[in-house]
Parts: sequence; C-alpha cells; structure tokens
Amino acid sequence: MLIRKSLATEEDARGILDVHYAAVHGEPVDYYEEDILDDWSPVVDSERVANYLSRPQQDDEVVLVAEMDSGVVGFGVIVPRFNELRACYVLPRLGRQGIGRALLSELERQAQQAGGDWLNLNASLNAESFYLANGF
Repeated sequence: MLIRKSLATEEDARGILDVHYAAVHGEPVDYYEEDILDDWSPVVDSERVANYLSRPQQDDEVVLVAEMDSGVVGFGVIVPRFNELRACYVLPRLGRQGIGRALLSELERQAQQAGGDWLNLNASLNAESFYLANGF
C-alpha cells in the first residue's frame, strides 16, 4: 500500500468519491436515514467528479490517498492551520486491515510538520469507535 498526496486528476477524484460513497452507503447504518446519506454522499457520476475537480482548494487542505494495485482504497483530509482532521475513509471491504490507521498516522505526521500539536474532528456516529481506538 502507498500513501501519497492526492493529485488533481480525474482518477484520484473518482477514487476519493468512490471510497466516500462506499463508506457512507456500504455498511448497514442504523444512525442515519437514507436521504441524509444521499445528501452526505450522492451517487458518483461524471458531474460529481467534475464538480470535485473544479472546486477551489478549501482552507489549505492536505488530501492524502491510500492506493493499492486496485487504485484508491482510502483517503484522508486535514487542514493544518485549523488543526482539523476533516476526513479519513476506507473502502468498507478493506476495513480493519490497518489502512485507516496508516492514513491517520500520516495525516498526523503532516499536521505536525506544519506546526500542529493536535487535531480536532467532527465524526459521524459510525466512525466514532475508529477515532476513539486511535486516541481521539
């Protein structure tokens, strides 16, 4: 597995959005109604990919992807100047294999390099146990 900074390419954008969609919709979730999940992560189509690519970089985000032979399998986002962890997602079928932990570790390292001593986050209910297990 390779963890690297995301490139502003269609392939990375589609990979990130596919991971997000799978993570939001892929597991049975008792916490949220389906319409909320659809708002949170709509179907990935060419329009959504184009919108992702055309959005201005927000708040100096650092976006990392975890990549395997099959392509993007996870991603994470931090905003160092706000000490904010915005996202850490992994394809559900590859959960509990250390990908999320590796992404989180690299995100923390990047935040420290930028001068941050801590990260804050707002997590969904279904991600709470992951973050608690990793010291948040």
